[in-house]
Amino acid sequence: MRPLRIALVHPYSFPEVKRGGERYLHDLAWYLSNAGHRVEMITGTAGTSSTSLEGAAKHRRLRHLPNFGRLTRREIAEGETFGARVYPVLLRRRFDIVHALMPSAAIAARLARQRTVYTQIGHPTPELAAAHPTQARLLRKAVGMANVSAAYSEASAAATQLLCGRRVIALPPGVVLDRFPMEAAARTGPPRILFAAYASNPEKGLGVLVRAFRILLGSMPDARLVVAGPGEAAWAFDALDGDRERVMRQVELLGPVPEDEVTRLYRSCSVTTLPSTNEAFGIVLIESLASGTPVVCSAAGGMPEIVDRPTIGRAVPYGDADALAHALAETIALARDPLTPRRCREHAGRWGWRERIGPLHEELYQGIVEGRRPAG
Repeated sequence: MRPLRIALVHPYSFPEVKRGGERYLHDLAWYLSNAGHRVEMITGTAGTSSTSLEGAAKHRRLRHLPNFGRLTRREIAEGETFGARVYPVLLRRRFDIVHALMPSAAIAARLARQRTVYTQIGHPTPELAAAHPTQARLLRKAVGMANVSAAYSEASAAATQLLCGRRVIALPPGVVLDRFPMEAAARTGPPRILFAAYASNPEKGLGVLVRAFRILLGSMPDARLVVAGPGEAAWAFDALDGDRERVMRQVELLGPVPEDEVTRLYRSCSVTTLPSTNEAFGIVLIESLASGTPVVCSAAGGMPEIVDRPTIGRAVPYGDADALAHALAETIALARDPLTPRRCREHAGRWGWRERIGPLHEELYQGIVEGRRPAG
């Protein structure tokens, strides 16, 4: 495959913003530049960026554009106006492929007559579309204009296609497996349950997890719940009323932690859980599996496509605290099996950037350049 000139476009960059889309942008740029492609990351910033560009720096350039705040009005947010800021850049510079992670950026790329891949990084639903009509209109326009539209999972691709009426393919993110060394030993000590998501967002499921943890303590009184990540978690424990103090004695509220600490937590805990809804993928599940730690998630969005077998974890109905408590107990037992870490690591390999996910992106880009439609 010949080297391509590729622009990756998103209003926010990692580590200024630590969400799934920003991590995806960062890791995709890392893979492509190390594969010899000429990559330009075009992002927005409110100030000086600290974004790391480690590895293959000669093949990668970072261009920051100031946020277009004066267009931000009523329900229109910064990300929705980013296309107006990026359009002049895409009009002046030519790329083989522009890969946009925001609808307005995809629209701008097509107006600039660039070959464009648009990736929907969330899990759209009719309810969300009705609540945010401007975002829904931009999404439909982006999917309609892009050469290829994609989503993180088959479930999110189907949801986006249903909403927009145009074909959408599944193009998942991945994990750089080397960043998540496996702990090969079985997890035989007191059970530790890791929640590593944005605590303030009720859709991430901390509320139901806290209720499930209270149930679990009845049979596993030495279990501990580790909450690591940004956001305010107190609301979830306040709902326990009289049980709050008893449960809190078994809880570690760590707040935001450095990346190396997150990898240590994956290896030291018995199970990682993401009991959320409207989750397009669930990258923390892959990171945990790569570390040798089984997982529990909701049977919602794209997560069941990851947790698709009982040897690496469980998927349960969203919002069901009893089912979640039972699944956590079963997965804690699974973590004590000395074969589980290796099974988890092997399963995570399906989403390794070098092993599979990066080549999938290269094949898609090359096909667009050569005028071929993606398979499937």
